Amino acid sequence: MQLADAVEVARKSRWLAQFDRRTQDLVCSRMRLVSLPRNRMLFDMEDAATDIYCLVSGCAVIAIPHPVQGVVNAHVMFAGRWFGEPAALGRRPRIISVLARRPTELLALPQARVAELLKAEPALDWVFFNLMAWNVEEYLLHAVDLLIVDPRLRLYSRLLTFAGRLLNHLPPSPVAIPMTQEELAVASNMSRSTVYHFLSELAERKICEIGYREIRILDVERLDALVRENQ
Repeated sequence: MQLADAVEVARKSRWLAQFDRRTQDLVCSRMRLVSLPRNRMLFDMEDAATDIYCLVSGCAVIAIPHPVQGVVNAHVMFAGRWFGEPAALGRRPRIISVLARRPTELLALPQARVAELLKAEPALDWVFFNLMAWNVEEYLLHAVDLLIVDPRLRLYSRLLTFAGRLLNHLPPSPVAIPMTQEELAVASNMSRSTVYHFLSELAERKICEIGYREIRILDVERLDALVRENQ
């Protein structure tokens, strides 16, 4: 992917697309393209914050520390997702790890450039605050998922969230979630056998497919309907 093409992906992302062209130009100026091969770490916990990123192709996972399970994959990111802003804006160490699960390309906005922008354009502070608020929505969905008592409903909801669901927004079908059944079980607080059983039920209904190190959601709307019917 060329830099210009990557910038267009960033402009069309759900967060940046809500702003005018001038704001988009300011945010996208001086961004650089970063390519990661499969299973390459972008940054790890406790690394010094540097850039804010926009994922423009491929797929990456966010890993976080768990008090019992150790480090677990807690979120899946697809093209158009911005991340890294809390640490970069606060100039503090990273509290998450980001790993490319597939060959992945990102745009990186340097922390120094953000500081320059905020000094020259103070009104941009609310733009980056809006980005943090936008991403909190996704994190809250993960937290709500884990409060669901019914294990079947919990797994259905986890699949939708990992697939990229937001409030009042469903990702298009099909979508491949690059997680193993074991990873999905840990992230859903279930046993692997229970996850396999529920996934097999969905596969029989042609709602999902169980692939090698991934779960493919064939019909997001039908899966969402199952969640709504059982709430």
